[in-house]
Amino acid sequence: MAQSTKQALAASLKQLLEKKSLDDITVKELVEDCAVNRQTFYYHFQDIYDLLSWFLTQEATQALAGKYSAANWEEGLLQAFQYVRDNHRLIFHIFGSNGQGLLAGQLNEMSQQIMYRVIEASCQDLELAEKDKQFIARFYKSAFAGLLLEWITGGMSEEPAEIVSQVVKLVDGEFRRSAERFARHRS
Repeated sequence: MAQSTKQALAASLKQLLEKKSLDDITVKELVEDCAVNRQTFYYHFQDIYDLLSWFLTQEATQALAGKYSAANWEEGLLQAFQYVRDNHRLIFHIFGSNGQGLLAGQLNEMSQQIMYRVIEASCQDLELAEKDKQFIARFYKSAFAGLLLEWITGGMSEEPAEIVSQVVKLVDGEFRRSAERFARHRS
């Protein structure tokens, strides 16, 4: 029951975010829409931002679940861009609010998950310290998440497939080369 209540609150939040900014959504609206009381809301979440964080994590997990592997990381990146495009009103209503940091954090986390899997797969045969794998993944994550955030702020005018195609041209083979350089310079 607790999970379904959380999901109902998240669904209500998503519905409201299609219509207005996160800053204009109240706990009162959420609980009325879900037919639960305020106490129930606060049993599950500290505030709307806590609900937003949980919601974004669930959405990211669902958006990427089983749809890519380390061997075809570009599919994961494409899924991230397409999710944002498909939910553009919701994204703009979060991005233009006090929840912007949570959205940016989730985009970073999603990019980190994609990149870490890629780096792991790219260097299975190399002796590479975990901290080095994390650093390489973090470096590429920053580039990918930054590109995604820039695309959002620019109005999402470019097609996701075109952006991913350009990224593939830019980094094709670079994950492996980065891992090899770190392996060669182990200390």
